[in-house]
Amino acid sequence: MSSNLPPLAKAKYQEYLDAGALEDRIKKLEEFLSLVPKHKATEKIVALNKSRLAKMKRELENRKQKQKITQKIISPFSIKKEGIQVILISSFQTPGVGKTSLLNFLTGAAEEKIGKFTALPEIGIYQYQKIRFQIVDMPSIMEGASDGVGNGKEILSQLRAADLLCFCIDLSTNFEEQMNLLLNELSKADIRLNVSPPPLIIEKTGANKIQVLYLTKEAKEIEGFDVLTEEIKEIIYENGIRNGIVKIYGEITLDNVIDVLTPSVVYKKVILLGTKGDLSHTQDIFENLKSKYSDKFPIILGTSYQKENFPRDFGEIILKFLKKIKIYTMSGGIVAEQPLIMDENPTVKEVALKIHRSFYDSFDHAIIIREGERQKRKKVGLDYILADNDIVEIHLT
Repeated sequence: MSSNLPPLAKAKYQEYLDAGALEDRIKKLEEFLSLVPKHKATEKIVALNKSRLAKMKRELENRKQKQKITQKIISPFSIKKEGIQVILISSFQTPGVGKTSLLNFLTGAAEEKIGKFTALPEIGIYQYQKIRFQIVDMPSIMEGASDGVGNGKEILSQLRAADLLCFCIDLSTNFEEQMNLLLNELSKADIRLNVSPPPLIIEKTGANKIQVLYLTKEAKEIEGFDVLTEEIKEIIYENGIRNGIVKIYGEITLDNVIDVLTPSVVYKKVILLGTKGDLSHTQDIFENLKSKYSDKFPIILGTSYQKENFPRDFGEIILKFLKKIKIYTMSGGIVAEQPLIMDENPTVKEVALKIHRSFYDSFDHAIIIREGERQKRKKVGLDYILADNDIVEIHLT
């Protein structure tokens, strides 16, 4: 145990060591981590114990799954995706934040529910340029949601499956309290916000112990990577891996290693929506919200249901933020009204497979129509990279 730790933290760590039941050990280790000051000298011990904590939580969750009755029960919080799924969420400590008003403004789906407590999700369809966005007004997140409070586990499970999350923040009350609750509960549920998966791969092998490889120039320039290598090996060993290869492609932290070792970690895009922007005193508060959180949340929008103040191109904002593009298919000279939604820079092969496997298996060539190009109509193969609003006609053998 490090001598840099305060007496309370050391005492709590001993309680963790003395605890018997798995639930007690998890609780004591969480309390220990909350007492450890965060600085360079404690970085390794924090990372090691976060890794132990993640492993114990996985074990506890596996036990609970085995104890569940085999009868399949469909949760009312489990929502089948239709189009691009966008979930509106808020902090439970701020009722009447305006989620239902936004849902109704975008979709017309919940007029009779405005101003009323919603214990279950409300759903509507927002149409933008023939694209369907499924907007879900999800019940608010309570403190302790990640531990199951207020149907928290079921709600968070659906958030993990969504394409986009929208934090609805009431500008008429303390926005930091709302943000802190949401950020804390989602972090504890292993939902990472507006960050990319770390440039790191961990592969189990049958022999040769644990090898750490720095495979790019950026990775090789990590300061103190000799020490980092040993710390990575120790964390991986704590997770029960005795033989493996760690491939590093860029700058990483020990927390990144823990995340890669934790199968439950997901990465989600989030937009902040400041609500009640029609109130006279909320403009300054909105500017404060942007100032404090714009580094982590690149899109922060002020909204007002009363003034009908909401971006008319909300669908386009979502598509660009999610890095999605529209590809139109054509058959017999007729262009489909509804586009395919693809990740940026898709190939003709990816489009063919999305339509149907047979379009790939029997592919001969494709005709691409791209407005604004010198050669508007072009014959291409499977590897051709497509752009937004391209029209594709696939010809089969």
